[in-house]
Amino acid sequence: SFPAHFGGRLSSVLDITTNNGNDQTYHGNVSVGLISAKVALEGPIVKNKTTFSISARRTYADLLLQPFLPYILDQDAVGMSVGYYFYDLNAKVTHKFSDRSRLYASYYLGDDVMYAKVLVGENDLMQKNDYLKFGFNWGNQVGSLRWNYVLNPKLFMNVSGSYTRYRNSVLFGTEEHYKINDTTTMFDMQMDYNSLIQDLTARLDFDYMPNTNHSIKFGTQYTYHMFRPEVLDYALSAGDDAGSGGVDTIGTMSSPQINAHELMAFVEDDWSITDAVKLNFGLNLTGFGVRDTMYFSPQPRVSGRILLSDDWSIKMGYARMTQYLHLLSNSSVSLPTDLWVPVTDNVKPMTSNQIAAGVFYSWKSLVDFSIEGYYKKMDNLLEYKEGSTFFGSSETWEQKVSMGEGWSYGVEFLAQKSVGEWTGWVGYTWSKAERRFNKPDQVWINNGEVFPAKYDRRHDLSIVVTYKPSKTFDCSLTWVYSTGHTSTLSFQQMQNPTGNSVIATDEDGNPIFDTDGNPVINEESSDVNYMESRNNYRLPAYHRMDVSVNFHKQKKHGQRTWNISVYNLYNRQNPYLIYQSYDLGLTSTKKLMQLSIFPILPSVSYIYRF
Repeated sequence: SFPAHFGGRLSSVLDITTNNGNDQTYHGNVSVGLISAKVALEGPIVKNKTTFSISARRTYADLLLQPFLPYILDQDAVGMSVGYYFYDLNAKVTHKFSDRSRLYASYYLGDDVMYAKVLVGENDLMQKNDYLKFGFNWGNQVGSLRWNYVLNPKLFMNVSGSYTRYRNSVLFGTEEHYKINDTTTMFDMQMDYNSLIQDLTARLDFDYMPNTNHSIKFGTQYTYHMFRPEVLDYALSAGDDAGSGGVDTIGTMSSPQINAHELMAFVEDDWSITDAVKLNFGLNLTGFGVRDTMYFSPQPRVSGRILLSDDWSIKMGYARMTQYLHLLSNSSVSLPTDLWVPVTDNVKPMTSNQIAAGVFYSWKSLVDFSIEGYYKKMDNLLEYKEGSTFFGSSETWEQKVSMGEGWSYGVEFLAQKSVGEWTGWVGYTWSKAERRFNKPDQVWINNGEVFPAKYDRRHDLSIVVTYKPSKTFDCSLTWVYSTGHTSTLSFQQMQNPTGNSVIATDEDGNPIFDTDGNPVINEESSDVNYMESRNNYRLPAYHRMDVSVNFHKQKKHGQRTWNISVYNLYNRQNPYLIYQSYDLGLTSTKKLMQLSIFPILPSVSYIYRF
């Protein structure tokens, strides 16, 4: 359940508290391994007054994987590349003015980068190779300043201001290589799709504890949003390995920036009615102003816990949520692309009503068991219309979408042991997520019939086991399994019944547009791809096993650890991308191909903590 001081999302909240830093002595750790390197340091700037904490990490497994591409992709890897890496930085400074007043300054920067160029077709007779290339680059930047002040022993205040930036870039293109008289000529088409969200936020929070039975929170927040949902850069070029040629066409299309104002106020009470009964209830009020349109949303929340005995308890809750940011997902199998777009005067905010209940049991204070069920009904969800796609078209994203409804429900089971030499847990979730787009004032999708959501996963299982017989040795094993998500795939081609020219489509049935944003008309073929329903194809299941062993030793000035680990122990080829390939012979044979980017990854790391 969602307490009232959280808001803005329908599905989940990740609450992170950063390290303040030690105000007496310096501490830190350094880790260097085959996959990544990490460093962290904390300590006093002025003892008992000012502290700092800083940490950074970077992966470089993509560089080590390049020599093994022929074995990973199971084909000739000449001219091909696949890789993924991320980096992040956390920094925080804390200053103590007095026992009642403290100031916190925090900064975060992180980016993920994934890139690939894969061979999708070859013709030895013509000495021609066709490549599909794509890349994803997404990341966040966060800066905040917070002042904490104790007004009196029962009332605390937090005043904070923050800046956040989210960016997402998707590159998609094709390359054709021809080799004639030892000279390789290349034709390249590339599109870059960029999205940007920036927020400026001011927040005021109060914590009031009138007595030991009540903990009351109340406050308000203002956010100024700046959205650039889509900026498309595209280029066509030709050249050869002798250095001739260049870029032929460069262009940019972008949707106008959307600015919005969001206001939020909340109040909640965490009330211990008796030793056995506890209740949390509250109200979250939000307003969102965009393009001379104002949306208001009251969101009541209530949850409770009843202790039936020292070992048994039950919990239940209800929450109404509103989200002013939409996730647009391309349903095609080709690109796992997601685009975040704001509410506008034409696009309403998403809302949900969720109920949840669970039973919890603690066996001899050694093993905890829980089983929970939930049901969530959602309205004003967003999907691309039939035939619309992430790339191309002179239409803005608002003209490509339709609104509908959805629901999700499921049962979650957890068994967890947290004490002793052997610890770990087993977690299993059975869930279902469905959509229906048949509103009278909207364009229908899937003929108005129910279809599974893109991220519908029926089964999700995780098993974690850790063994720690002493302070010098521990080992762990993790196994995860989840049902593959859905996509839309054409299994058939049919002849255009009119016999007229048709809009050209790619292998997934998405329209192809020229550099001016106009649809390409196919005069030579009347075949069209036929999709029987939305999200009619489910990708293979995802599963893998990881193992890790740690050897610790206490040194004079700290602790040394050697870590030996293997990611994806049995080298499961989990799908990251499904695409259609073909043979460029006299007869073109299509086939469905899978790209996997994380094979078995053994690693050795040296860690020193002081």
